[in-house]
Amino acid sequence: MSVTKGHVYGALAAAALAAAYFSFATVWPRTLQFRDRAFPAGFREFVLRPTSSALDPFAGLQPAPAAGAAAQFSTREVCDALFRDPDSPAVGNRESPVQIAAFLDYRCPYCKTLTGILSKVQAGDVRVVYKEWPVLGDNSVLGARAGLAADKQGQYLAFHTRLMNSRFIPTTAYVEDVAADLGMSLTQLRKDMGADATTRAIQRTSELAGALRLIGTPVLVVGRTIVQGEVTRAQLDRLIENEMRPAPKVC
Repeated sequence: MSVTKGHVYGALAAAALAAAYFSFATVWPRTLQFRDRAFPAGFREFVLRPTSSALDPFAGLQPAPAAGAAAQFSTREVCDALFRDPDSPAVGNRESPVQIAAFLDYRCPYCKTLTGILSKVQAGDVRVVYKEWPVLGDNSVLGARAGLAADKQGQYLAFHTRLMNSRFIPTTAYVEDVAADLGMSLTQLRKDMGADATTRAIQRTSELAGALRLIGTPVLVVGRTIVQGEVTRAQLDRLIENEMRPAPKVC
């Protein structure tokens, strides 16, 4: 039997489709995979498949928290700290059925990508709470302080987005340039950056991260599901859909 070009092209096309399907099936299991957590009660961890994470998915790896770090928090206190802290900037309706807490650092490479992903989901039934968690040194701390100070002037999201989209390391001169460009009061910005309340807000986030045994940025807490490492937009969409299904109320 002779083999025509049509047969060859058809075989190649079939092989390509099979490869694409295998790749999709490898990355996307039919069901999401979770691991129950001992603390907080009712929370779980999303199991990221190897193909969804880079070789170094975390920035600012933290030492393992002390065994008693979680003892100071009840599950209700964790929920309040994650989603109801008045000092944490947030976008969306407080009554949204899905709440996301995002632990980010301005110098974390994947946090920059994740900021773009979050900007596309923080609408409708989803609310995003931003947790400034500076784990990469003094410039990260400065950026976190500036972000929280920008929130006092109602400019958090614009300021946060500018810093995340920039290749510049946060410095005093740079954050003030951004603030001025956004029409913010530099006098007020400096005052709020150095305020004790700003220091306490960052410290509370650090203590919460320790209690949850988080090891570095980025981290998302999608309802009752903790996601440590890189996550795609498609994965996040599926997690949000999963959180909207009837389930025992945790927070």
